Amino acid sequence: MVAVFWAFMRSLSVSLVLAWSFGAGLLSAEFRAGAAKRVITPDLKIHAPVYMAGFGQNRVATAIHDDLFARCVALSSGQKPVVLCGVDVIGLFLDDVERIRAGVKMRLAESADLVVVANHGHEGPDTMGLWGPKPGVTGLNEAYNTLVVERTAEAAAEAVKSMRGARLKLGRDNTPALKQMIDDDRPPILNDAELLMADIRDGRGRPIATLVNWANHPEALGSKNTLISADYLEAFYRKVETLRGGIAVFLNGAIGGMQSPLGAKIFDPLTLQPALKDSFRFSEAIGEKLAMLTVDGLNEGVEVKVDRVEYRERRIRIPVANPGFELAAQANLYRGRKAFGADRTTETVVGYLLLADSKGPKLEAACIPGELYPELSVGGIERYPGADFPDAPFEPAAKKMMRAPYRMLFGLANDEIGYIIPKAEWDNQEPWLNNAKKRWYGEVNSVGPEAAPLILRTLQELIGN
Repeated sequence: MVAVFWAFMRSLSVSLVLAWSFGAGLLSAEFRAGAAKRVITPDLKIHAPVYMAGFGQNRVATAIHDDLFARCVALSSGQKPVVLCGVDVIGLFLDDVERIRAGVKMRLAESADLVVVANHGHEGPDTMGLWGPKPGVTGLNEAYNTLVVERTAEAAAEAVKSMRGARLKLGRDNTPALKQMIDDDRPPILNDAELLMADIRDGRGRPIATLVNWANHPEALGSKNTLISADYLEAFYRKVETLRGGIAVFLNGAIGGMQSPLGAKIFDPLTLQPALKDSFRFSEAIGEKLAMLTVDGLNEGVEVKVDRVEYRERRIRIPVANPGFELAAQANLYRGRKAFGADRTTETVVGYLLLADSKGPKLEAACIPGELYPELSVGGIERYPGADFPDAPFEPAAKKMMRAPYRMLFGLANDEIGYIIPKAEWDNQEPWLNNAKKRWYGEVNSVGPEAAPLILRTLQELIGN
């Protein structure tokens, strides 16, 4: 009888150990990742005329120089997957992002969170309706926007379906060369120029994706170009994928006010001379340099373990103080998108991404629905004579709210509401900041002075500070 009792106890002990081991495995779920891309280049016959985005009206595309893409990477650690998509267009309103999300849901058996970042390229089609043949006439082609929606949804769904066990390495670069590729002409002269990157490989070391976050307008080709192009991103994608394999995913950052290569002097390593302005070689030199800095940064990167991937999002309404935005809506430039409420507000979303392990955050990212001024990302707001709200409190800087060693900021994430300007620096009435002779660029493309306080406060609440 005693022997039978001890045999039973040994069996019970083995069962308990197995059960504990199985439960522990559930608690420390495997980090998984997948990636996919789709071409979203317009057909110049089917979508004709293709009005190009940015700079002004009636810039019609005449040929294709290189392809535009939707590039997505999916991340999970046992919880709901989060998909990050970089799309080579000027901007996507929340309305189109919701269509993409519905398309992903339709294609998947499981639910997933989706962040769509328009990379704000100025050498692709007008996806917002603001750069048509003349003022007051839309440049948005519904058939093309539908193509972008469908193919981005396809890429996002495929990224989720392709997820497999993965390893994550994080890197950064702060070399002065990054600032030299950005020009800013509004005070304070400030950039959020840090280059942040993630190398994602499967368990056997095979590349899945290289994710990069940097803040600079893709408009190196200037206002006279009529060839469809991803601008400097074309050379970046090509070189990164050649050197590292997998899929390169680029997510733009705090590009407001105005972070651009247009006024920069770019050294061309092929000629050992400055690259010719507004040329394809000018844009290629930027993309190739960015790619090499990415490769070098990841060679010195740090591998991290992740057992928690979480995305939080909140919808908010922002007062519309820009009469130009209201006139555009009344003229139906947006083709039914971005409707304003009876209270003269517009709905948008703010998001927050967290990658962590049991010891704390490893990577955090703020998802901002427009073009954030860099002083709202890294700090450095100033008080200037002539400001319309000289006593306005300073908004907390997005990256300073976070605690992770790697802190990203995704601009134009899930919406495009224009420039997001510190309220204390808002200047829509004379006298102009610093007694300038003419108004500074920015406010004309901003929804209003309340955008920054509302967005940064919401982000702070999402982070939990």
